[in-house]
Amino acid sequence: QQNIDKGYMILNNASLPDDQRRMQFRNFMLGLTDVKRIGMFTLGQYANSASKADIDAFNAAFTDYAVAVYESRLGKYKGQSLKVTGSDQRAPDDVVVNADVVNPAAPPNAPIIKAAFRVRKTSDGKPIITDMQVEGIWLALSQRSDFTGFLQQHGGNVSALTDNLKMQVQQLGSDSGGKRTAARKS
Repeated sequence: QQNIDKGYMILNNASLPDDQRRMQFRNFMLGLTDVKRIGMFTLGQYANSASKADIDAFNAAFTDYAVAVYESRLGKYKGQSLKVTGSDQRAPDDVVVNADVVNPAAPPNAPIIKAAFRVRKTSDGKPIITDMQVEGIWLALSQRSDFTGFLQQHGGNVSALTDNLKMQVQQLGSDSGGKRTAARKS
């Protein structure tokens, strides 16, 4: 709950200029998520045949992409908060933390938006987020499906996917008003 509150505090801090708020959120997310692990998961089988240079370039682009997507998804709930409602332990090092989006302006009978975070432990025992779910859709699983489709259409070219992610980050960054949407396979 403390980490969720901290992330929302950064996103909702209107006193910070956008670039500072984004940098603080980026640093916060990178300290809390295993972006490299998520990125390699999203590449699926294509990670095995890609060169080290392509993997390194992909990881750098995916890091920017993941932070932009998390900011975009969580930014849709600006002015709201997340309340942890429980957790489900899947394995000793794998827990799903469940939460509700709390909108103070919503009528009492409004539907509750559900969210969840998959939390694993690093080799040194530190808890780290490996996926995020909003309304039943797991972000990493959705990205893996999207990336697999893209790579199938582009002959498994990880470099082309990296370029596509860079373009999506630019689109996410230039879209104003908190209504950011990631472009699907171009």
